[in-house]
Amino acid sequence: MIFVPLLHYFKCKNIYSGNEYGLRYRLTPGKRSVPDPEGGEGAQKEESILTLDYWSDPWTLEMTDPALRHQEVFPLTDTGRNAVAERLKAVFDADPEGWKNCPDMMDCDPWTPPEPDPEDDAAEQK
Repeated sequence: MIFVPLLHYFKCKNIYSGNEYGLRYRLTPGKRSVPDPEGGEGAQKEESILTLDYWSDPWTLEMTDPALRHQEVFPLTDTGRNAVAERLKAVFDADPEGWKNCPDMMDCDPWTPPEPDPEDDAAEQK
């Protein structure tokens, strides 16, 4: 069962992570700047958001290939929280057997970032 904590949990700046079979997810509260139409040209205001990251087993987000990670942003409101829960349910329901049959840690290696190109390092030092 996919669980999304109450809005108050996120308003207290808590991060939540969970999983449904092989579907792993993390919810992170934060803020972003958006244009303020009432403030005139170029004016910005801050908006509270809830960022949803989801990916497949077996590794943590940081050890999963970026091509297999997904990120979506929702407003930090009850409506946004409900939209996150609906989105996670839709993602799972789109391929339940795929999520239930993710590879095991023993069957694959974690993703590691590519080694920096020595030519790029030399160019940066000049």
